Amino acid sequence: MKIIKAMVGAAIATLSASYALAEELNLYLIPSPSSTAIQSFIPAFEEQTGIEVHVTEVPYSEAHQKLLLSVQLGQGQYDIAQFDNSFLAAFGGAGVMQPLDPRITTSSEYDIGDFEPGQRDYGNFEGKTLGLTLSTEPMIQWYRTDIYSELGLKPATTWDEYKSNAKTVKDADKGDGAMFGWGPNASWWWMTLVWSFGGHLYDEQLLPSVDTPEAILATRYFKDMLSYGPEGGISATGDDVANKFLSTDVGAMMQYSGYWGMALDPANNLHAGKIGTAPMPRGAADITHLAGWNIGIPKDAKNPGAAWKFLEFVLGKSNSKAFLKAGAAAIGRKSITSDSELLAIHPYLPLLNIPATSRIERLPQLRVWPEMEKAILDALPPMLNGTTDIPEGLAALNETLKPILAQERAE
Repeated sequence: MKIIKAMVGAAIATLSASYALAEELNLYLIPSPSSTAIQSFIPAFEEQTGIEVHVTEVPYSEAHQKLLLSVQLGQGQYDIAQFDNSFLAAFGGAGVMQPLDPRITTSSEYDIGDFEPGQRDYGNFEGKTLGLTLSTEPMIQWYRTDIYSELGLKPATTWDEYKSNAKTVKDADKGDGAMFGWGPNASWWWMTLVWSFGGHLYDEQLLPSVDTPEAILATRYFKDMLSYGPEGGISATGDDVANKFLSTDVGAMMQYSGYWGMALDPANNLHAGKIGTAPMPRGAADITHLAGWNIGIPKDAKNPGAAWKFLEFVLGKSNSKAFLKAGAAAIGRKSITSDSELLAIHPYLPLLNIPATSRIERLPQLRVWPEMEKAILDALPPMLNGTTDIPEGLAALNETLKPILAQERAE
């Protein structure tokens, strides 16, 4: 069924009718602000090309497996597909997506040079670009400017400062000091800390290394910060962290920049005009934890040429500003991060310009990552609630990860 959305408006660049390369396109999307924004461009694309666009939206929990099965059947159901970057390796290994490099390198409209070098390979698997960047979402520091100003605090540049700021806020009875996600999505924050404290999840031989002194220090820090968070914080999901920060008094949180859309909704954000953003504190290693969506063309797409023209139309440089205004999470184009009009609404945008000195870390690009993450999420709660000693718990986790990573080596 064709989905009709409101016209994007004058900001959308003109697309020549000569691009009408096929009669229809079938999009496979995952419910998200990015999906909603994509769909808002459909009427203008249809009007200017005569190509009818149909949309299938599939919940995140089912989307990746269903797309994999669809492509394996080779029926050409979808011409464009959205996917989480954490599935890039699995899709690459299974040959789900078409390489886009020949199209990217010859597209002045997409303009790959508008991205910083560190972000150009976000959809790259084994030297081939299998997905365009659909969102750029580094883990950043959010803080309450009113609370920090009153207490004479500045955004933390180190993890010691972050803890000190949290203690100051809590001791002054200005609210909870700081938040991480200690619950069902705890792996996001735990990995960030392990990397920042100088550790790694595994070595170059794909042997687990989560029981190192660096990982132990990171996990202890993660546990210690519970005392500065809200009551019940140990069960907080990723969404809970953002909701709590936006609706109650919390001095700071570590969260992906992609959650900024929630801050623009008055129903969610009770502190409009009082939220600042800053780079993530630095530990022993200068790292940036980067997350986000990809989007590309499935291997069995029936209309890949028209699919590319749609991707150029929605995600090209000309309409990048309109795409963000349509409610999508920001894509880290240099032209976006320096736009004064957008900066007034999205002050975090400069943080998408990741310094060349910062090592970009993503969710592990491994086919076995889902099994790895489950093992991590099973291991963390007893360490965080104190029923298991942290060195002992990490040693056990390291043993659990060995056969999982061995599967990756075998593949």
